[in-house]
Amino acid sequence: MAASATTPLGMLVSWPMVSVIDEPTLGLLLSVSAGALVYVGATHLLPRAEQEHRRYSLVALAGGVLVAVVIVLSKG
Repeated sequence: MAASATTPLGMLVSWPMVSVIDEPTLGLLLSVSAGALVYVGATHLLPRAEQEHRRYSLVALAGGVLVAVVIVLSKG
């Protein structure tokens, strides 16, 4: 709940700094950030999904990654 409340505040505080970054540099920074998020998610979620032994846990995780890929590819 705290993260959802502070995200708009973080956007408002960082907007003056982010708005002056040129588009290629901003894309590079966002891709590094996304890569870090995928790494952290994969290192914590994949082992947990394997431990659960639920029938569709890995399928659901792969589906979530697939949805993210489709969203990214549809913007390009």
